[in-house]
Amino acid sequence: MRRVALLILGGLALLAIGGFAGWRLHRPAADARAYAEMRLIAVQVSLDEAPPDYVFWAGDSQVELQPGSQRPCGLDFLNGGISGSTAASYADHLARLTFKVPPRLAALTIGTNDILVKNNPRLDRPTAQFEAAAEAIIKRLQTLSPRVVVTALPPVGRELGKLVDAGAVAIYSQRLRNLCGRLGCVFTDPFAALRDGDTGYAKPGALRDGLHLAAFRPALKAVEPALCGP
Repeated sequence: MRRVALLILGGLALLAIGGFAGWRLHRPAADARAYAEMRLIAVQVSLDEAPPDYVFWAGDSQVELQPGSQRPCGLDFLNGGISGSTAASYADHLARLTFKVPPRLAALTIGTNDILVKNNPRLDRPTAQFEAAAEAIIKRLQTLSPRVVVTALPPVGRELGKLVDAGAVAIYSQRLRNLCGRLGCVFTDPFAALRDGDTGYAKPGALRDGLHLAAFRPALKAVEPALCGP
């Protein structure tokens, strides 16, 4: 449990040795920032060599851990996920990226790092800050792609109930749904089958560590109808 707590509070920084080999959080905030800087370089390299048609998926670790060999909608998949990102930090990251070739389709999954209990996510100020940052991300993606899909937040494990506010999952997801209604993006919930009712918690076996999906490919498959739709 202590290991998982450090993972959450440290911003979900990945140990980039031999791929996603493990987690390392000796200096949580510093590690998260340092990892984001390295990850941004990797994403930019991929963007610099992007093919004419591809899907760009923005977001946090739930995106970054998606296998890269997938071809949503028959297109190449460019993974823009940066572990540990809140909506605000990802808005900053996205603003620093250069898209020489714009994506045909774009998606966004963000919010889990915004609903940590320590952030008091249900208060008016953090909720408004999340929505403003998510709006900035969506508008940026809309300048790049004619179709932008935004997902609900994934559920969390009950073992993390003291660290992550499961009740905020539905609240923040609804904020994203409302944003899409106003901004013209497409909202979808690829995690619906993983949810234990309306609790914000996941069904047993749906997650591998109380936070990340036990299987990532099905989530992208669940996004595809919205992503590839008319």
